[in-house]
Amino acid sequence: MKQWSLFLVFALLGACKSTQSTLDSDFGYGPFAFKNYSGSIVCQAGGAFKPKSVEEIVTAIKYANQNSLNVRVVSLTAPRSYSPVICPKAGGFILDLQNFNQIIEIDKAANTATVGPGILLGDLQAQLHESGFTFPVTPDYNGVSLAGSMATGAHHSSLQIPSDVASWVESIKIVNSKGELVELGKNDLAIGGVHLGLLGAIYQLKIKILPQYKLRYGYIRESDTGLEDKIQDLVGAHDYARVLWFPLQNKYILDYYDKVSTDTPGDSVNNTWTAVPNISWLGDLPVGVLNSSKLAQCGAELARVNTFSGSFDVKNSDKNRPVGFSHQMIGGSCSPGKCSWDNGIKTRTVEVGFSLARVKDWMKDVRQLMAKRKACFPVLGIYMRFSAAATSALSQARGEDTVVFEVHIPQTSNPQLEPSSDVYDEMVQLTLGKYDGRPHWAKNSFPYFLGLGSKQYPNFDQFEELRQRLDPDDLFLSPFWQSVRDQDSPSRTPWCGIERTCICKEDGECGMKAKCEAGIFYKDAKICRRAAL
Repeated sequence: MKQWSLFLVFALLGACKSTQSTLDSDFGYGPFAFKNYSGSIVCQAGGAFKPKSVEEIVTAIKYANQNSLNVRVVSLTAPRSYSPVICPKAGGFILDLQNFNQIIEIDKAANTATVGPGILLGDLQAQLHESGFTFPVTPDYNGVSLAGSMATGAHHSSLQIPSDVASWVESIKIVNSKGELVELGKNDLAIGGVHLGLLGAIYQLKIKILPQYKLRYGYIRESDTGLEDKIQDLVGAHDYARVLWFPLQNKYILDYYDKVSTDTPGDSVNNTWTAVPNISWLGDLPVGVLNSSKLAQCGAELARVNTFSGSFDVKNSDKNRPVGFSHQMIGGSCSPGKCSWDNGIKTRTVEVGFSLARVKDWMKDVRQLMAKRKACFPVLGIYMRFSAAATSALSQARGEDTVVFEVHIPQTSNPQLEPSSDVYDEMVQLTLGKYDGRPHWAKNSFPYFLGLGSKQYPNFDQFEELRQRLDPDDLFLSPFWQSVRDQDSPSRTPWCGIERTCICKEDGECGMKAKCEAGIFYKDAKICRRAAL
């Protein structure tokens, strides 16, 4: 088989002490199941290779091209994406660039840094800090790679700057499908910044950086009466700001960060990802109890609203207004084995962005939906983040100021219809259908990506033209993008509505005691719904 030939070639090259590397034994030889960090996405790969030099990348890609092997480029052994965006075609191979994980150069005069694609954002920030700089758009979780977060549109939340990582990349160097070294500058990245790994193997990036600053954190908790009329002003008044909205509690929380000078006392650290106690020994029991009824969900939501205060290890500053260096405040990480998902906290996530200009109407629609079918959001409420307009063709904030809503849904080991899942699903379909929603590429269930095109992304076709120019042989073409581009729905299976591999069409796809019904407010939606619990 071609896959086995690939591994034999690299093994022989290594045995002969050529400049080529052998396969990384951590991945093993031959076919294997390639998974994301939580095991919720599983791909069938033909094998993997972890090069240590640009020359080895070139050799791997040329061989793949000659033998028609599909390639998926990653920069983490277990990527952080929740969607099939990480998967190669069945039998394709994984090209893992996590060895390219260093800062190559910092240009202090130009406020830029040249770095490798596999560097984790937390490591990037720590190293930039040593030189007096920061990267201002680290997502909430900074254990993701630079190239991967750029690829999928990862973001923070600000209306004062574009908040996605891709907007802060000035140029990239790639190995294209012919094995040629190519540099893409601002014009190409204005289209292909959010690139989904489809343009080639990135081996170097130049990013914009800023002189280091500190941030002071704060939050307010108030009635949500009239929130839709003032939300833009509330968020825009701060350097970074987010809204946690709890409609059933008639409350919202605005949490925010404001810049302060570096001589302001405070060395506080965001500890969101390390503050969770280890309850993994309880298995599915805690989530099972939480998902047992809406009463349980709403009780947890009420506790969340009333006890929220941010999550920081406060040092040398007011415990209610912690101060720390920017990179340690806006994002955090955790060591493998000690993260919330290792400690028994598992969720599925939906996230969709749409025009900020339409947020008032959207919030009114959500209120009307909730009036007809109450639902609770026990983790972060309806978690709303924001971005000033971005340029990338496939960015959630492409061309206009944008609001992104997200729902974190506690999940047991087996797929299920949680008590409020019909409302969550109707909200997503409402946003996609009525508000031309743009789903986050690394989150969401696959069906929510079908139907996307130039209506949601005016430069959709230009992105595809750029992709074909750089990859005319479709070496990097993923099954995910091929399905999105060609509107190719996957095969339907029994209970696919529960597994979230389809939007239901009939009751049999929703499992026992549930029916496939029209949305209760947005009638164009199709929802798996069971009797209220």
